[in-house]
Amino acid sequence: MNRPSSLLPWLGLWLLLLSGCGSVKLSQMVMFDDVKTEKLPIDSIPQLRIMPLDIISIQVTSNDASTVLVFQQQRMASPGSGSGAASGEGALGIQEGYRVDEQGEIHMPFIGAVHAQGKTLNELRQEITTKLDKYILNTSVQCRFMNFRVTLMGEVARPSTYIIPNERLTILEALGMAGDFTPYADRTDVLVIRERNGVREFARVNTQDRNLFSSPYFYLSPNDIVYIEPMKAKQYATRGDFVERYGVILMSVLSIATIFLTTR
Repeated sequence: MNRPSSLLPWLGLWLLLLSGCGSVKLSQMVMFDDVKTEKLPIDSIPQLRIMPLDIISIQVTSNDASTVLVFQQQRMASPGSGSGAASGEGALGIQEGYRVDEQGEIHMPFIGAVHAQGKTLNELRQEITTKLDKYILNTSVQCRFMNFRVTLMGEVARPSTYIIPNERLTILEALGMAGDFTPYADRTDVLVIRERNGVREFARVNTQDRNLFSSPYFYLSPNDIVYIEPMKAKQYATRGDFVERYGVILMSVLSIATIFLTTR
């Protein structure tokens, strides 16, 4: 009769250990706990260079709207039509842009081929403006990337591919767009996959380390993929969630059973 009651402490210990299998420590979720009130110098922001297969939005305006009408028609052309035109999904819907071909060139009305590969957007804007000045007076040219998108996968609240309306995005801003980490995200081992200049790079960053700000992967590039791995605790999450959900009931039943057996 005493044997069942002698097993109860072991059963209680088993439940206690099981409930802690899927738990996550607070220290594993805190970001930059080693950063105090201080001023850290900001490293120079890397300038993005245009690469083949990029899609560039080029807006040309002038005091005389009729002189730049051809550029407006080019931008609104159907996907794949025109010289060097390609479609891209912008932040406000489907828009048209100029695709950089495999030779690193775009093709525009009046001025023809313009070598874009390796240039910054500002350098491309200046070159287009200089060439257009031969045909149209008082032109204004604006350029931006239309294929600046990053993909966040793994342990984030909203994994998806996000379109970026500007040319500057940090990994922290990207995580914020994706709704931040899940409780089971491994913040110390975030994988960044980058493809530029025909090379695929793999890099791991620790988002809890202040050295993240000086990492070459702190600022993301177009088409970067960010993968957040789960912690080992997640494999016990289902078991742990079960105990957290029904632990009160189990402990109540255990307590009643203990009282019943010890009073017999």
